[in-house]
Amino acid sequence: MSNSYQKYLFTVFVLLFSFTLLFGADTQTTQSTLGIVLGAFVSGILLTFTPCVLPMVPIVSSIIAGQGENVTKTKAVMLSFSYVLGTAVTYALMGALAGATGEQLQSYFQNMWAISAMSIIFVLMALSMFGLFTIQLPSFIQSKLNAESQDIKGGKLGMVFLLGMISALILGACVSPVLISFLSVAISTSDVTLGALTMFSLALGMGVPLILLGFGAGYLIPKAGMWMDQVKYIFGVLLLAVAIMIFSTLEVVNTLLLWGVYAVGISVYLGATQRLSFKSNGWQKLQKAFATVLLIWGTILMVGAGYGEEDIYHPLPKASVTYVKEGKATLSGAMPFEEIANITAYEIKRREAMDEGKTMILFFHTDTCPVCKHLRETTFKDQRVQEKLQKEYVSVAVNMSDKTDKKIEELKQMFQIFGPPGFAFIGSDGKVLKDQKFYGYQEPEEFYDTLDLIAE
Repeated sequence: MSNSYQKYLFTVFVLLFSFTLLFGADTQTTQSTLGIVLGAFVSGILLTFTPCVLPMVPIVSSIIAGQGENVTKTKAVMLSFSYVLGTAVTYALMGALAGATGEQLQSYFQNMWAISAMSIIFVLMALSMFGLFTIQLPSFIQSKLNAESQDIKGGKLGMVFLLGMISALILGACVSPVLISFLSVAISTSDVTLGALTMFSLALGMGVPLILLGFGAGYLIPKAGMWMDQVKYIFGVLLLAVAIMIFSTLEVVNTLLLWGVYAVGISVYLGATQRLSFKSNGWQKLQKAFATVLLIWGTILMVGAGYGEEDIYHPLPKASVTYVKEGKATLSGAMPFEEIANITAYEIKRREAMDEGKTMILFFHTDTCPVCKHLRETTFKDQRVQEKLQKEYVSVAVNMSDKTDKKIEELKQMFQIFGPPGFAFIGSDGKVLKDQKFYGYQEPEEFYDTLDLIAE
């Protein structure tokens, strides 16, 4: 192991040891703190196969593959650990901010400029995997991170660390129930250090598969020959998928159009438009068949985008169903929530709910939250859910996208909501049902049961 790697490991050890010392002086809280930290680490491991972590796999893989045939197991591990450490530092900052203010750091980076910039970075990384060009770091960043220039696909430790920090801000767009449970500890205790250490441990747990990927790089990635180029092309394709996933949260372009172009492009590359020769072997015929199916599917997605559809699993338009409920014609699939933008509007709707003897539900969301979008496309379009909301609830939504809107922030603070998607409930007597607040995604059946239980 080189001296630079030894110095790097020593720095990491000092960082982790310093976090531990922060709790060393207070022996009464050490045991409970260690329990929270270990719980966060284990929970992070359990979250490894969620949308928060899966997009990071091709990112780390491409970084390792970018080393070419000179990659060693030691270097692969160091690169993957640098990336994980970068995400952990961002999560620690997010935990510290939550402990100090009740806010989450990620939410400030969920805007068009940050998400677009990150999408472009992944597109450029993908194109570099295809060998179109070599990406050099900007000189002002090079001077701070590296003594000598290195390309992004090769990845100096400092650059990979920085990429990990940025990825954590963009990829973890919405708050999961598990994340909320640990952030709430920091918020309730107003403990900045506890919030930082808890989230740091959670991120390390989530990074376990990425570090294991580095350990296995010596066996999984060929060292030379055409196979190496093929592997890099695969990682390039995966990076393009990550870029689409990130950019689609902005809803600037129809998601089906992006995935359709993506599928058609891959199919053409695989030979969907090329004729097979009599000498083609079985693998070439199988590739041709797969490419043809991909071409057809991509075409269907683009046709669906032309019709305004957004569901990648049901891209073609479906017949609308209109049903009559209490003398009112309602189009199945319409959003069942009415947007409110201030406390005055909230009070009007609360009074309306009390007069009608109904429970009130508030849905807190943002424009760039993928879980919120998934709720709108699935759960909220369910006919039973819509009937339940129409019959027994007064349903309102609060858009938290604009961080400068003080009136929205007042609503957010009133219900102590610090991440989307969040749900709060008001009883028919006009009082807040504090124990019923929850975060995250629920399937239509589960959400219906929740509504049914709370409305009793």
